[in-house]
Amino acid sequence: MEMEKKPCQTLCKGLWIGGAVALTVILAKKEWREKLKEEASELKQGTTEALTFIRENREQIFDQVRDTATEVSQVIRDISEDVKKISETASHLKESSEEIIQATKDAASEVKQLKNKPHA
Repeated sequence: MEMEKKPCQTLCKGLWIGGAVALTVILAKKEWREKLKEEASELKQGTTEALTFIRENREQIFDQVRDTATEVSQVIRDISEDVKKISETASHLKESSEEIIQATKDAASEVKQLKNKPHA
């Protein structure tokens, strides 16, 4: 267990040191700092806009989600009903096929008996 912990600790330390070095390099150049600041500001603005949109349209979003869930439920019920009908039809076809096979066998047997009967 101690052996498993050491590589993990070493890896974590390496990642922290690497991240600190990368951050130092990025912060060392003024244009990179400006770019980082710009990107962070754009991310903050986008997040704020998304949050505002959600807050302003909360009811419509919930209504749309509810409507969509209802539609999906209806589609699932319709599909289930269709599968049930297909299953019933397949079962009926199987029974009909078995009846046709039996009727054909009976007819063949009757024809065979007629052939074997002596003609008067």
